[in-house]
Amino acid sequence: MLKKYIEFMKRSPLITAALCIVYVVVCFKAVPTETAFQFFMVRTMLCGAVCFFLYQISGDKTLASCYVSTGYVLKNSIGFLVMSFIMGTVMLISDIGDQVPLKENPVLGFIIIFLMFLSVGLFEELAFRAVINDAIIYKFREKKYVFILSAVVSSLVFGAVHVLGFNPTSPVAWGQAVAKTLESGVFGLALLILYWKTRNIWACGVAHGLFDFFAGYTEGLFVPVETSGSSYINTGEDGGRILITYFVIAAINTVLTFIVWKKVGKTIDFEKIRREW
Repeated sequence: MLKKYIEFMKRSPLITAALCIVYVVVCFKAVPTETAFQFFMVRTMLCGAVCFFLYQISGDKTLASCYVSTGYVLKNSIGFLVMSFIMGTVMLISDIGDQVPLKENPVLGFIIIFLMFLSVGLFEELAFRAVINDAIIYKFREKKYVFILSAVVSSLVFGAVHVLGFNPTSPVAWGQAVAKTLESGVFGLALLILYWKTRNIWACGVAHGLFDFFAGYTEGLFVPVETSGSSYINTGEDGGRILITYFVIAAINTVLTFIVWKKVGKTIDFEKIRREW
């Protein structure tokens, strides 16, 4: 029975990708992650599960091979990393100014939050970059629009999962959901371009994890403030400010992604991808 199931997944990359995304979304909803350490453990385990689905789509090619080094990916992600570090520094200054209390063990909290964000970066790149992109390429590799389709689908899915569970009756929540989807989706597009160039999903995961860590490392130092809605949607008194912030970051991400395309995208051998992926 299991053999037939695996053979079916290998013959049906799009269904395999859909099963993978449904599986991880169900895990988001069903598995409690009340602490950063629980978040780290769940995302680490999900990395293994996603690798299983990815292996059915592209074998060990994506998991075991790459064209260039991790340093290349990090160098071409530097704009995003600098921006996220600035955001993290602003949060640090804000927390200090608001006299937000430190955690009992901020050093341990800092280490755990680093591991958490790194596991999140690796997991999200495996699931929302490699699985979706590889499945679309394996299914439609001969089509002229295959790369546009991959860019649109992977970016939209990646952006949308960040806003699951928001309040659909609130205009502010809807605005934040659209802005956050756009912000995350454009960032995901930049990582997809780097993935096409390098086929180094692990390096993309590290870059993604560092981006999240630089922007949110204060979560490991200070006692968190409760918000309303999902983790990215806040309909409280800061709702308008957060909405504007998301749109500003989306605009910056668009500029940075364009720079990545100019430097990296135009050097991609798309015919090689058609042949080898």
